[in-house]
Amino acid sequence: MIDQALQAVIGLMIFLSLLAMGMELTLAGFGGALRRVRILALGLVVNFVAIPALMLLLVKIFAIEGPVAVGLLLCVLAPGNGVGTLLVDYARGEVGLSVGLVLVLTFCSVVLTPILLGLWMGGNVSAAFSVTTWPMMKLIFVFQVTPLIAGMLLLRYAESYTRKIQPWVARTARLLVLGIIAVILLTKGEVVLANGLKPIIVSLIVILASFLLGWGMLFLTKRERASFGLTSMVRNLALALLLGTAFFKDPSTIAAMLTYALIMFVVAFAIAALFRRLTPAFEHAAA
Repeated sequence: MIDQALQAVIGLMIFLSLLAMGMELTLAGFGGALRRVRILALGLVVNFVAIPALMLLLVKIFAIEGPVAVGLLLCVLAPGNGVGTLLVDYARGEVGLSVGLVLVLTFCSVVLTPILLGLWMGGNVSAAFSVTTWPMMKLIFVFQVTPLIAGMLLLRYAESYTRKIQPWVARTARLLVLGIIAVILLTKGEVVLANGLKPIIVSLIVILASFLLGWGMLFLTKRERASFGLTSMVRNLALALLLGTAFFKDPSTIAAMLTYALIMFVVAFAIAALFRRLTPAFEHAAA
């Protein structure tokens, strides 16, 4: 019951995050976000190749096997979470860049996530693709595409009303992030620790590296680098949980994903708060 409630709250958090993002995104901004081809291409390479490859390498180095390894791989193979954009906005970053990256990662994950999962696990790629494609498409549409479009439509046809409620929607989503962290700690703390320290260490390394891969792109501005890093750091937990609960029944797989999720939310929220303090409000407003 708790697991079902937690998944429902995670889904609501993602829904509200994308709704809040759409409420700030005009059609011109939407088109502009997708025109940054070079950055979006780098985003695909970083999120679907570099980060999963690092996780696979660390899993081998730390000799993590079986269901725990599967859970960690599921997390990194599910990029494109609207919470990343929400945190970019909170950190006074480049929301347009984050939106474009989330959009591309979201739609590409429909095809790339099952294929790469099959490749990394050494299984049957075509079977993995046929089994997981439809549930992922439904998840993406219901929890990500629908609220994003709804937010954009609200902004276009009820702008004054939308601008009044958008901060409250975004604030609610942020509070849900903190609530999810608290629930995981209170109800799943012993599960998170059940797999030992290795998954915790590996998760922390990959999460920090995900941010640093974006921060290291020196041809971008500091705000763009932070936005790229935050967006790449926050994985699509709802998608990972969907795959984990639907196709991998071992409790250790879910425990590994909860470990990654807890560390991810704590670190991402801390980095976003740090950049919010370092970025003056007037600079964000002028951008």
